[in-house]
Amino acid sequence: MYWMKINFEMFYVFFFLDFILLLILLIPMNMYNFHPLMLSILLIFYTIFACFKLNLMINSYWYSYIMFLVMVGGVMVIFMYFTSLINNQMIMMNMNYFMKLFYKIFIILLMFYLLMYLNKYMYMYMNMYEWEGLIYLFINKSNELIKYLFMDYILSMNLFILMYLFFMMICSVLICMKNNIPLRQNLK
Repeated sequence: MYWMKINFEMFYVFFFLDFILLLILLIPMNMYNFHPLMLSILLIFYTIFACFKLNLMINSYWYSYIMFLVMVGGVMVIFMYFTSLINNQMIMMNMNYFMKLFYKIFIILLMFYLLMYLNKYMYMYMNMYEWEGLIYLFINKSNELIKYLFMDYILSMNLFILMYLFFMMICSVLICMKNNIPLRQNLK
């Protein structure tokens, strides 16, 4: 029964990390005047929590370390593009938006709690041999799951993101070269 307690504790940790990741994704929704600096900070927080979850799932720190470095490098490039294209802009927060966000968080937390509650009782009715098989699969086969990271169904999305970043870099360089001035203008 000790391994069941450990497994439920890991379930709660994964639940907490999933909730934090979903909360970070919900913050910029329905807000059209969101500052790029805030979006970059949210993306960095999302990357940090995704790296924590990857550490727990794979038991190897190298994949999460490489993912963190790649994402932070991409955030720095995107932030450079944003700061070169937009004027100085104040960060404004709307209280009505935060009330709507609070309601969304409450509904999602309630939904996760119900799923977690129902899932816990579903585990009680499982056979012990099924539990041992699931734990064996989780411990021994988790390192093989990383090989599917760049398979066909995800490879097209990764290539699209790489081409998009390359295209944005070329566009910003061409705009600078055509006007012979930097993109960001100093207002005096």
